[in-house]
Amino acid sequence: MSAQSRPPADMPADEIIESWLPRAFVAASRRPPPDSPLVRVTLSGPGGGTWDVCVSDDTLVVERRELGARHGDPDIWLRQSATDYLALFRDDPDLPALLPPDTDVMDLLCVDESKIDLLAHIDGRVAVEIQARRRRRWVLDVAFGPSGMRAGRPRATVRVDSRTCEELSNGTLAVLPALLSGRLQVEGDRALVMQVVMLVGAAQGSRLL
Repeated sequence: MSAQSRPPADMPADEIIESWLPRAFVAASRRPPPDSPLVRVTLSGPGGGTWDVCVSDDTLVVERRELGARHGDPDIWLRQSATDYLALFRDDPDLPALLPPDTDVMDLLCVDESKIDLLAHIDGRVAVEIQARRRRRWVLDVAFGPSGMRAGRPRATVRVDSRTCEELSNGTLAVLPALLSGRLQVEGDRALVMQVVMLVGAAQGSRLL
């Protein structure tokens, strides 16, 4: 894993988004297609804020958005606490490893055209909850498309425990069998969840399906 694959352990969330991600993007050899989605990231708590992230030529453009200001809709909107965002890159004694050690963050940003086609068909808002140790709960709220941007709350919630999350992360358990067996618990719109599963599986490799 290259030195650019993860931010420094002491870097705050806003600096990761505004400084580290653009530098890591330039240093990476992979490039997404020009019609890559506009992603809005909203983090609550210390180091939080709202940013729009998009690709322009060979640059990752990050723009901070002012609270309450009106802006056009993104293609994807990610919402979570700054603490949960940082847990993607740092060890948390109560959480499983959220990104496998061999995962480069650029792999998550640089999707190819086939994944963009899948993305165009997803329209809704989904929450993912990891129920971890000592009552720790990690949450990611993701909205896609016009309906997702207008939704006041998630249309579906996916809940998973730490053990299942670890097995999904290390590849010993695939997402679809976890769903069918109930180890991934779905509340709400299962069809929307399956669309998101197909997108994540396509982005991360067939072993997840």
